[in-house]
Amino acid sequence: MPQVRPFRGIGYALDRFAADRVPDRIRLAEEPPEHPGRPIADLSDVACPPYDVISPAQQAELLARHDRNAIRLELSPEPDPHAAAGQTLAAWLRDGTLERRAEASVYYYAHATPANPDEPTVQGVLARVLLEPFGDEVRAHEHTMPGPKADRLALLHATRTQLSPILALYFDRAERYRHVMSRAWTDEWRARDADGLLHTLAAVEPDERLLGYLSRQVLYVADGHHRYETALAYQAEIRADPRWADAPPGSLAADWMMIALVNAELEELAILPTHRLIKDRTDAEALRALVTDADPLWQAIPLAPGEVARRLEALADSEEPAFGVILPAGEGWLLVGDADGVADRMRRERVSTAVMGLDLAVLHAAVLSDRLGIDGAALAAGERLAYTRDEVDARDRVARGDAAAAILVRPTRLEQLAAVASADDVMPQKSTYFYPKLLTGLVFNPLDDLLEDE
Repeated sequence: MPQVRPFRGIGYALDRFAADRVPDRIRLAEEPPEHPGRPIADLSDVACPPYDVISPAQQAELLARHDRNAIRLELSPEPDPHAAAGQTLAAWLRDGTLERRAEASVYYYAHATPANPDEPTVQGVLARVLLEPFGDEVRAHEHTMPGPKADRLALLHATRTQLSPILALYFDRAERYRHVMSRAWTDEWRARDADGLLHTLAAVEPDERLLGYLSRQVLYVADGHHRYETALAYQAEIRADPRWADAPPGSLAADWMMIALVNAELEELAILPTHRLIKDRTDAEALRALVTDADPLWQAIPLAPGEVARRLEALADSEEPAFGVILPAGEGWLLVGDADGVADRMRRERVSTAVMGLDLAVLHAAVLSDRLGIDGAALAAGERLAYTRDEVDARDRVARGDAAAAILVRPTRLEQLAAVASADDVMPQKSTYFYPKLLTGLVFNPLDDLLEDE
């Protein structure tokens, strides 16, 4: 089973970022402003999202927000962003902006939801987990792409630090969960994200019951596949060095990954859909032919563009594949697949039964590939598709001519993720978007060649 351990994290120095009173913007619902007897740092101005969801406009806003914002590490604007990140990290450690904990800790990580933005109700444990290839104990569910992995590997080389945690889920209804999640904590860091949701990180003294409980779980990587595979590549490079080739497993810092572990059985996680934008007008015309011509696999229902998402949401529990199609000149369509016909088509794919039933697998095979000619190579090249998580943005971009068409999709469900990963299979790219994203900047995991005795 996976090995879960504490680590001596690097964080924003409490003596610089904590205050005598709890600032209003990070106070919990009904929490008094008086200092609670432990340091609480407000990192709202210095935390940032992970690299893959930061737009150019958001990057500029974060750079202007604070000269110590973690964006300068995660996605530096400098001509050589990776070297600049390494230099900045070293400078911040020297000048006391950042400090490394004296003792190893695990951390409780919690975040709020849109229904209650001031109360972090979704919680997990952030710790160091021993790296291993995807398999029985640590499972993947999504394809990765070479470009982001090369970028993150270059950043690891420059900083020798894991800057942002990945998210892994496990499924356990045992009563002991509430007990192991009730440890006392000391230092605390908080931040509001761009949507106003409160995130908290609190240091917890290592406890063998907590570590043992987590080490008995099967982990499903939910968010951060590129970073996990990058960590494996970095580990392989370090161990290729003759100095470290014979080091025992787990004895090198590069053998470990910083992961937030969340019990998906008992925590209310949200997955949002990622809609597809068609860039090429020829592809859009092929999509128009699909919805306007009779097709044995699909029923196409014309709708006003503004109604498509609502009708698609009404089919959330339907077993038939369903998509929304937005075309120029105010055209909207609901596309519903024939269950038997689609199942016959998907049997030609070399995928598991769990993947065959996914909307996005059907979309990529029976629509993008069959009808538009966008195959796996075209997807990897990234020249014919773009993505957005906002259906209003999708409609607006088609209306403005910034996209030739849009395909709206339903969100993947947690049980589908677990079924795909358990089948040792993967979903198409951009199948899951867990919301909100874990923040970068609450804690960093340094990767010294030799693991200190922690």
